[in-house]
Amino acid sequence: MDKKYEDIFKKAAPYLNTRKNDVHVPISYDFARRLLTHYPEADEDIVLPAVILHDVGWKMVPEDKQSEAFGPNMKDEASWRVHELEGVRIAREILTSLNFDRKKIKEILDIIGGHDSRKEAISLNDKLVKDADKLWRFTPMGVEIDHKRFGIPRDKNLDRLGIKIHEWFFVPESEELAREALNESKIGSKSQKVEK
Repeated sequence: MDKKYEDIFKKAAPYLNTRKNDVHVPISYDFARRLLTHYPEADEDIVLPAVILHDVGWKMVPEDKQSEAFGPNMKDEASWRVHELEGVRIAREILTSLNFDRKKIKEILDIIGGHDSRKEAISLNDKLVKDADKLWRFTPMGVEIDHKRFGIPRDKNLDRLGIKIHEWFFVPESEELAREALNESKIGSKSQKVEK
């Protein structure tokens, strides 16, 4: 974590101890850093805080409702939307308490407010946040967590992810990173079968 964003992460941490967001957010943050190297015109002071804060609103959704409010079997779109709206509120409180640049706060909140529900991106910064958010699903850790919580066999989950690469991502570098992570996950899956 970059020193300049540590305070944001510390204030976000109590909101990330649900839905495996304490694992998801650092992985997505790393992907965002990698994507930013390809897009110097993007604003890291918008992208990185938005990645850190994008899922803080899940803390306001009761845990017994979360499993149906995201993923391939989503049934509860109202709770899914609550996590974005509550995320905007919490992110505003955190960034304001840190005297973060007000103009940047506005774009960060705009991104958080539709990071899942809005299918089109509102800016390059939004594209990078949306992509970093999804890239974690392709990592060995993301594959392991998701196949268990969604009740999808590991191999079927890997196949599902492979199909989604072209559909989910906005920038070509994200597709490349997704393929690399998915290959690593497939190698891990094969080695698990050999060990059994």
